[in-house]
Amino acid sequence: MIPRRWLVLAVLVFARIGVGFQFIAVAALMPSIKTALGLDYAEVGLLLGIFMFSGVFLSLPSGIIANWLGDRQGLWIGIAALVSSSVLMAWSPSFSVALAGRLMGGLGAVFITVIASKIVIDWFTGREIATAMSLLGVTWPIGLGLGMTLLPLFNGWAGWRVAILLTGTLPVMALLLTLTISLTAPSDATETGGETAVESAPRSLWNIGRKEFWVILTASLAWPLMNGGGYVSFTSYAPLLLIERGATLETATSIISLQSWFFVITIPIFGILADRTGRGDLMYWAGSLIAAGAIAMVPVGGPILVWLLLISLMGMTVGPIMALPGDVLSPRSRATGLGIYYTVYYLGLAVIPTTAGWLREVTGSVPVVLWFSAACLAISPLSLAAARWLQGRRA
Repeated sequence: MIPRRWLVLAVLVFARIGVGFQFIAVAALMPSIKTALGLDYAEVGLLLGIFMFSGVFLSLPSGIIANWLGDRQGLWIGIAALVSSSVLMAWSPSFSVALAGRLMGGLGAVFITVIASKIVIDWFTGREIATAMSLLGVTWPIGLGLGMTLLPLFNGWAGWRVAILLTGTLPVMALLLTLTISLTAPSDATETGGETAVESAPRSLWNIGRKEFWVILTASLAWPLMNGGGYVSFTSYAPLLLIERGATLETATSIISLQSWFFVITIPIFGILADRTGRGDLMYWAGSLIAAGAIAMVPVGGPILVWLLLISLMGMTVGPIMALPGDVLSPRSRATGLGIYYTVYYLGLAVIPTTAGWLREVTGSVPVVLWFSAACLAISPLSLAAARWLQGRRA
């Protein structure tokens, strides 16, 4: 029989795919949305970044709300918000309404992301934590890949508003899946594998020591620099470079969507290797620097497929960085620490794509945006190194 923790992980993976699918809709449909709503690139960048802005304020409260209502009910809040977002965005007559729809989607994203991470840490700490987190992390590129592949096709067939409505279908299916299995981890060893999945810990809003606070705060900078800078900014604006070179929207988004599908392969493979070798930090450094170099070369020229393959080595970073809170936080500080971790993550994912859009508007240059993306990715390992230094110091 399949251990129940893997069935729980499968349900969470499907729910998280819906987050990435809806997030990338603005990038996948950028020319159509920009024209229909009369936007400039700075406003488009804000629509991309604002999706993550809710997490700045809700990452800490979402875990507390889940403790109060239960994990399943917390996920339902997130799913309902994603569905509402797709409807509001699809019928938006103006930038302000579209912005409200994206904020609603961001609320759903933070509830699903934080609660899913909490559930996985509850089930897998002391077991295959990097593997499990890499599988949860691979949902992001799967969602982005589906969005970059399918949404432009639906845009061509039925218009961008119908394509936006499509982003509400996966959350509805995720809702049905959450009805099929209990998501709460056992408090004792009920599965083969023996270790306790959840340890008793106070459920207060703020329960973290000074040293752990600074370690998790410093470490939390690495993820948005890698994801928002190195991945989201590149995936959102690289199609514009190909369009400038003569590709159609559908062709450009299809080519860049290959990046996401390469991640589907590399993220779980390197997550398993991180568990097997214990060299997650080294893999983070290698993946970040190789991928940053490849992103910087895309505007220069050369075979785009080769650069995309090298950028996919960024998959080395996902399992280790998502598993990091389980490594640096005690069970007592887990709820507060995860809240801090995701607060910084969402703040970065709100600010960095918005900055990329501002750069595109000010400079009129897509290569400048891609070089900004590469720079963010190149400096992200410094945050991890600083966190490890702080972790090694005496309290």
